[in-house]
Amino acid sequence: MKGPLCSVLLSFLCIGSIHAESIDNSKLVNQSKESIELNYSTGAYATIEIKRPVAEVFKILTDISSWPEINKGVTQKITPAVVNISKNSKFKETISSPIPGIKDWTNEWTIEEFIPNRKFVISGLETFASVPIYSRITYEFKGTTKNETTFKRTIEVTLDKNFIQGTQKQEIEALYRFLGSQWEMANHLRNYVESK
Repeated sequence: MKGPLCSVLLSFLCIGSIHAESIDNSKLVNQSKESIELNYSTGAYATIEIKRPVAEVFKILTDISSWPEINKGVTQKITPAVVNISKNSKFKETISSPIPGIKDWTNEWTIEEFIPNRKFVISGLETFASVPIYSRITYEFKGTTKNETTFKRTIEVTLDKNFIQGTQKQEIEALYRFLGSQWEMANHLRNYVESK
């Protein structure tokens, strides 16, 4: 009985497995981001409806200096205080740690894409862990009616075995918390916009 049962379980595990290719992130830290192609291997997203016109929602989100008000308890500050919103512009975001044992950290973000009222993309090196990883956040906007916007927030990261094996448990928990917080972060924006 053990033989057939083991074969069935093994077949199930093989059929149900997910293929993920790992990359060596240790090389990423020492190279210019522009000189390499990043493998965003995992991510998460959330989609919500905001009861405001798409132009208003887009304008509020891309006013980066307002992020500490939008993301209360998450974004502590933005540097510089006024960010030039254009492709390749850079800014820093100081973030409150969601996990005990992890210090607050500052990411430098680069604006990758800016399509008014449709799409806003930022990327940067996450510095909360002993093995840094790149992340990219995509904000998408679609006017569903004259006064309602479908908003989608997507996070992608360069997660690989080096991160999992080279970091502390709370650093992995911080990443999981960040990936899992996409609806919460989208809801922060909805609450802020709809309160105006």
